[in-house]
Amino acid sequence: MKNFKKSFSYQAALLFVLIAFFSSCLTSKKMDKFVADQYGDQIPAQDKKKKADITVTSGLAGATGNISTTVQKTSKVLPLIVYWQWDYRHTCALNPAIGVNNFSNTVNTLAGKSLSPKLNGKKLELMVEQMPASFALVDKAHLIWIIYAITWDKIYIEPDFKDLVVAYKAPQPDGSFKTGKITIKNAEERTGIRFFQSWKSATSEYLDRYNAGITDMAKIFISKLVAEL
Repeated sequence: MKNFKKSFSYQAALLFVLIAFFSSCLTSKKMDKFVADQYGDQIPAQDKKKKADITVTSGLAGATGNISTTVQKTSKVLPLIVYWQWDYRHTCALNPAIGVNNFSNTVNTLAGKSLSPKLNGKKLELMVEQMPASFALVDKAHLIWIIYAITWDKIYIEPDFKDLVVAYKAPQPDGSFKTGKITIKNAEERTGIRFFQSWKSATSEYLDRYNAGITDMAKIFISKLVAEL
């Protein structure tokens, strides 16, 4: 019985050490600095050459000019007799202007081919009401005792699963306006970190997917809007 307690205590202590190591290697400050570096230390701006007949606004703008704000938290600690689990995560909230400006630039780039002919020189108003704008780097640590104590970790990037929701106000030929709201499904999924892959590499890959995902949703939005108009 003493050997059981001694071995179990050792494995539990080892798990705590692994979590402590993970948290010391990655801090909120380090995550925010790395994310800022990925965007050249500035929020991507809206294209100055955008179409004058399309305006994109949003109530999602962040309270500060920070490119991201990361919070670290340990939750779901389950210190049971034969099974222990920790859920350790760094949640990074991106400045919503990053996604909104990406959406605006994509819409204006594609507008000439499909939207502009329908607008006939009149102004289209778009309001981004909802959009994915965060992600979390998660480390799920486990310890289970059968005969010997076994430990393992599952580390992954968890995206923001929010869909894109955009309200529109479009002019009609008779001088009236058509209003509506379009929702575009978010196709992002949880992505595991590869063996020996660093958190920096995983974060960089996620941000590339995030930027591409907003662009793809904006393209689908344009198609749906043209169909509704």
